[in-house]
Amino acid sequence: MPGVAQVLFVCQANRCRSPFAAAIARRLADRSWEVYSGGLMTGGASMPRAGIETGAMLGIDFTSHRSRELDRTDLDGFDVILTLAKAQARELVADNPHLRGRIFTVKQFDRWITTHPKPRRAALGRWLDVAGMDRPPTDLLGDDARDDVADPINSPVEDWIGMARELTGLIGRIVGELGATRS
Repeated sequence: MPGVAQVLFVCQANRCRSPFAAAIARRLADRSWEVYSGGLMTGGASMPRAGIETGAMLGIDFTSHRSRELDRTDLDGFDVILTLAKAQARELVADNPHLRGRIFTVKQFDRWITTHPKPRRAALGRWLDVAGMDRPPTDLLGDDARDDVADPINSPVEDWIGMARELTGLIGRIVGELGATRS
């Protein structure tokens, strides 16, 4: 749909972080965002019990969530692809080098967007195709806690709550910087 940004959140299995990120983004963003999530592993798995409990505390029902594996070679329709760890961003860029300007970790994009404001009328994907390509390729090398959101799988509810809080802060700032805050 014209004028609607296609936003994709990606984690390893689409069982923890990316479904939470997508649900949080849907709550925070206005109708100018259409939000999706997916993972790099085979799909069909449910969210762990601690995640379902955490979601319920936040008013998000994950009881019917089943993980979804991305088609890594068919990501051209997304305006921005936000991964939850640098390793996932690396894999997606390796499969789709032409999309490097659109692929960031959530934490990288949170930092980057504050110093690279999007022009008011610019379409997100087309703008990132130019502005995002100026990032050094080394942004995707190595592992760094400053770029990754910790995976709470097999962790207690407290860790899931911490992840949800962190994602709410990050995504809230991103939505605000892109002028897509729900009123």
